[in-house]
Amino acid sequence: MATKTASQPLQLTREADIVHLKLRGPFVLENARPVHEFLAQVMAETGRCYLLADMSQMDGIPTDTRRYVGEWHKQHTVSGVAVYGASFATRALATLMFQAVRIVGNQHIEMEFFRDEADARRWIADHAAKRFGATGGQHVVR
Repeated sequence: MATKTASQPLQLTREADIVHLKLRGPFVLENARPVHEFLAQVMAETGRCYLLADMSQMDGIPTDTRRYVGEWHKQHTVSGVAVYGASFATRALATLMFQAVRIVGNQHIEMEFFRDEADARRWIADHAAKRFGATGGQHVVR
């Protein structure tokens, strides 16, 4: 998927099995749907998918979006979520949402918060290496 312009509230790019999400403003339902459709597409193509999320400019997650994400995760499991740049309030909201996903979906989704993109990418590379035996190549971006 091509990157949308910087003026858009949502930007998605794909690098092998990593979907890089950049949000500005609240993560509303009209943005959550295409994001999760894209995640499902990547999972179908590669067998796994990591979400790399820049939440430095995100401002909230409305209730309907949290509900949608919870329902989506009943049918889908991402390989891991690496979030960077999130404020304390955003980290709290995201943590609550993923705890609900774990309970409702009865699945363990690994999510970690990082100060910057480089640390988040290192975590994804390390996680993929441990989980999938990857040492680089097309599915691991270092």
